[in-house]
Amino acid sequence: MRERASQAEYDKEQYHVGELLHSSSSKKRLDLNDLLKRAKDQKKNDKKLNLLIYSGAASAIVVFVLLLSI
Repeated sequence: MRERASQAEYDKEQYHVGELLHSSSSKKRLDLNDLLKRAKDQKKNDKKLNLLIYSGAASAIVVFVLLLSI
């Protein structure tokens, strides 16, 4: 029985269960402006990542074509 109690305490510390419970009860209302800002930031980051991926793919294609033409 004592092992289970110590395991429960270990799990609580490891997964920060207590912090999650306290943080959700302390902030009861969602701020719509905060959610909209987060969504806008996420969209902006997605666009940057997509541009990076597309430019990397295009660069790889250009290098491949140049190597084939040699």
